[in-house]
Amino acid sequence: MRKMKDSGIAWIGEIPEDWTLTKIGNAYDERNTKVSDKDYPPLSVTKQGILPQLETAAKTDNGDNRKLICKNDFVINSRSDRRGSCGISEYDGSCSLINTVLKPRHAVDNRYYSFVFKSEPFADEFYRWGNGIVDDLWSTKWSSMKNIYIPCPPKAEQELLGAYLQDTCEKIDANITQTQKMIDQLTAYKQSLITETVTHGLHPEVPLRDSGVEWIGEIPETWQVGQLKFFVGIKAGITLGKKYSPEELDRLVECPYLRVANVQDGHLDLQVVKTIRVLPEEMDTFALHEGELLMNEGGDRDKLARGCIWHNEIEKCLHQNHVFAVTTNDKLDTPYLAYLTASDVGRNYFDMTAKKTTNLASTNATTILGFIIPIPKLQEQQEIITFLDAKCTAIDADIAKRRALIEQLADYKRSMIYEVVTGKREVE
Repeated sequence: MRKMKDSGIAWIGEIPEDWTLTKIGNAYDERNTKVSDKDYPPLSVTKQGILPQLETAAKTDNGDNRKLICKNDFVINSRSDRRGSCGISEYDGSCSLINTVLKPRHAVDNRYYSFVFKSEPFADEFYRWGNGIVDDLWSTKWSSMKNIYIPCPPKAEQELLGAYLQDTCEKIDANITQTQKMIDQLTAYKQSLITETVTHGLHPEVPLRDSGVEWIGEIPETWQVGQLKFFVGIKAGITLGKKYSPEELDRLVECPYLRVANVQDGHLDLQVVKTIRVLPEEMDTFALHEGELLMNEGGDRDKLARGCIWHNEIEKCLHQNHVFAVTTNDKLDTPYLAYLTASDVGRNYFDMTAKKTTNLASTNATTILGFIIPIPKLQEQQEIITFLDAKCTAIDADIAKRRALIEQLADYKRSMIYEVVTGKREVE
């Protein structure tokens, strides 16, 4: 066990006895050469490192006013809302002026210090030195950054630690990537299973026929198709911002209500539930009831009109006007309809009929009621529900377990980086 000493710097804590401290300005020089993206290709500074400019990146009209990046420079985004966006560049290119470009001196190992700068405690310290109007838009300029203290192991040990961290993090990242790939495969399998079951049923020996509906395809010959309006009632929620008279203000009661953000694909997110003051009669009108299917009016294109069933998770809860509450009649089981909207049948229909912008889409009650769906007998609907409930519960449990593993790996990686770059974990 090596001897440790207090560094005297809060974010660093203890370091090995033979290590020293230095300021960033002693290890790096700022590269502040202005160039044009016509001469030096634009690069993006991301959490995954320095990459050729992403398609999703905001493009500038001032392409002649950029910073030069040379291969092996370390680049970090100075804005606190881009926390974690940094890395060593493998390219010559240019970046926006909001980034700080650092040229390593020969006395330091750039790879080791890239991990110092990626550690979460350093990120906290880095943005603590920033300035701005609000916390999430602070910027840390080089004039401040160069005065931040960082650990300074002997050069040979820097090289050892840099190589160890790169190798270890690559293995962790590969494990995370493989685990995420399995999650994606399970998610795709669940989607295909739901779609196959709600269109073809549970009895493969039954002959199929063309439904005559583009987004449905073939269905068992005993099934029917019909517009949703013949099987459901739909209710819009309360509109926010309503003005009340002085007499009405005395009668208002406070109630929780669901927003679009609360209604997720297949589940509710009730971590943040807001409240609204309404009249007692409005509370009765817009209250949710057990078993209603919640469907969002707008949102991400792949989640449009897909929601979940309300089970009175919150008493006397209302819903806003961008969340529809759907009630089925005795010909259609609500969980079967929920699976239909989650299947490719629902996904394709609402994508075709949606009003779309670049990333978002919206629908309306008329479009929802015009949704043509496959309709087996009620008993078969219930058989399908029982089958899918069991299958999807098992798949969701497997996905949850793998997501927990990714979180554990990410947590281990974060703590391991910090412990290694500050010498708290000894590397042979």
